[in-house]
Amino acid sequence: MSFISQFHRQIRRYIYNPVYKGPFEYKKKDTKMYNYPFGVNKCKLEEKFAEINEIRAKPLNDEDVSPFHLVWRYKKLYGNPWNQKLILKRLGLHHLAMNVPVIIPNTAHYNSMLWEVKHLIRLKPLKFPDGLPTEEDLGSIKVDLKTGEMHINRAYRIPQESLDKSDPPPLFRGKYLREYLKWSSGLIGFSLPHHEVDDKDGNHIEEYDRRMRNYYQHQH
Repeated sequence: MSFISQFHRQIRRYIYNPVYKGPFEYKKKDTKMYNYPFGVNKCKLEEKFAEINEIRAKPLNDEDVSPFHLVWRYKKLYGNPWNQKLILKRLGLHHLAMNVPVIIPNTAHYNSMLWEVKHLIRLKPLKFPDGLPTEEDLGSIKVDLKTGEMHINRAYRIPQESLDKSDPPPLFRGKYLREYLKWSSGLIGFSLPHHEVDDKDGNHIEEYDRRMRNYYQHQH
């Protein structure tokens, strides 16, 4: 290697030495535009910290502490370690669907589990403006996910008459019921015992059975 090429290599190294000084610093050589990462506003950051410190400085009463948490998972399960997946399964947050709320007691045992997966969940204290629900209030409870309040209203309860109805849906009546039973029992193409449904007008089940029997006979 000649002296000239070596000299040019050293000059190039000193001239094009890659030194990263931060975003937008290429506009000014030796001065910094700001001391914070890109996209962070210093004033808003200080206001947020002041708000957090103000909340922490307030005296905490037992009446203000909610006995339950409203928790939901907002991140995917993929890529998380097995121990965090196990904790999510114990908390009932292991389903594939996200943003499904779960009510969890506010105890030391459950809080320690929530702390391990705090980066995957969102938590909100559950409030009871109408008081704690009892067994008589079952069926008349509704949780507002935006405010975290559990309301008790008798209008939410489903009438007992609607619950006692034993009539099947119309999808499983008539020929639909017969075809469903044939499909579920594996008797496709074979006739089932006679039923009064076959005598109704507009029913073509027997014709269908005859065609299917002929089809299977020719197959064998």
